[in-house]
Formats: sequence, structure tokens, C-alpha cells
Amino acid sequence: MTRATDPDRLAALEEEQRFLLRSLADLEREHAVGDVDDVDYLALKDGYTVRAAATLRAVEEGRSGLAPRPPANWSRRLITLGIVVVSIGLVWWALSASSAQRLPGQQISGLDPRDGVQVLMSQARAVQARDPASAAALYATVLEQEPLNVEALTYRGWTLALSSMGETDQAVAGPLLDEASASLLLAIETDPTYPDPFCFLGIVQYRFFDEPELALTLLDGCLAGGPPADVRGLVESLRQTVIAEIDAADQ
Repeated sequence: MTRATDPDRLAALEEEQRFLLRSLADLEREHAVGDVDDVDYLALKDGYTVRAAATLRAVEEGRSGLAPRPPANWSRRLITLGIVVVSIGLVWWALSASSAQRLPGQQISGLDPRDGVQVLMSQARAVQARDPASAAALYATVLEQEPLNVEALTYRGWTLALSSMGETDQAVAGPLLDEASASLLLAIETDPTYPDPFCFLGIVQYRFFDEPELALTLLDGCLAGGPPADVRGLVESLRQTVIAEIDAADQ
């Protein structure tokens, strides 16, 4: 039985989440201009990211205990749907392209055919655009060998979310999205400095769960993680779209 959510407690957690993500963004800016030295920067960033991941999970659990939301206002959302789909597609493409060239915290210098995990990762990247279900299965195989491989967790979550788009049966699509969210959340907890799962979970919360406020904090977390320059511009554009929808709903 799901425990009822305390709305006041959930609101406090959401405010804490926004504070932590803003603090991360401010820290990045202060470090970039030299106002924070490297030692303090690393210590503060580690503290903020660990707390942000824990708060994110608490918010997710709290939201699961709320009464079901009313159906989305599609007449309003359709106005920006074309822009949103294009923005999401561009963010996804840019992140996927960059994932083929890097791993969290390191650079890929070459592919050793004897390295089974790297072979599987390469195969998954190669098919994730045209066959997300097959890519998700390949990432799952990686996770059998390395359960906390943050890139596999991230891109398995995202490819599961993409797979759900082709499902007309909500009984199938719903569990896929729940599993996608869980994988992305675990990726954030495993490495809170890796921006990709923040970006993708933000898209999932916005596109599939109609949660623009939560999506906004996740996109802020993505930007605080320092994504590649081409990805940053696309995420910032999507972020403005989400803000515009929140403002429209408030009005």
C-alpha cells in the first residue's frame, strides 16, 4: 500500500531541489570566473550533487503518493508541440552523438575488441536511433556485468522511454516509462555529475508525465553538470520552452 504524501513536505522537498540545482549552477559560474578555488569547488560540488540526487529521489517518491493528476490540457500543449518535439529530438541527437565519443569522467581512446562491455556499448549506440528496444536490451546486458555503469543506466532508461512511444497499450507503455525513470534516477544517484540522465529524465517528466516544474529542475541539473557546448544550447532552448508553458499555465 502506497503511503499518502504530505503536500507540505513535498513542497519543501521541491524547494530544496530547486535550491540545490541553482546552487550548482551558481557554483559553476563562480568557479569559471575564479571566485571559487579548485579545492572548494570540488568539495562543494560533491556535497551539492549528493544532496540533489537524494532530494530528487524523495520528490519522485512523494509524487508517486499523490492523487492522479487531471488529464493534460492538450489544447494548450498542442500550440507548442511541434517546437517541443523538435527541441527534444535535437537534445537527444546531440547527447547520443556525444555519448559515442565519451564516457562519464574519461575519454575513450580506442575500442579493444576483447572488451566485451565496450563492444556491447558500441553496438547499442549504433542502433539506439533506429531500434531503441534492441539498444535497451544491449544496455541491459551491459548492466548484468556492470550494474552501476552510468552510461548504460542512462541510455537504457532513455531507449526504454523511446520504446514506449510506439506502444498503444497503456498497460505496456506505463511500466516501460516507470522502468525508464528508475534507470535514469539510478544513473543520477550513481554519478550526480554526469549531465545526461538529468537531461533525459527532464524530457521524460515533461513529455510523458506532464510535469513541467519537475522537468525544469532536472534541466537545470543537466546544465549544472556542464554538458558539451552544443548540447548546452539545445537544453537551454528546451528549458525556455518549458518555462513558457509553466508561465502560460499560471496565467
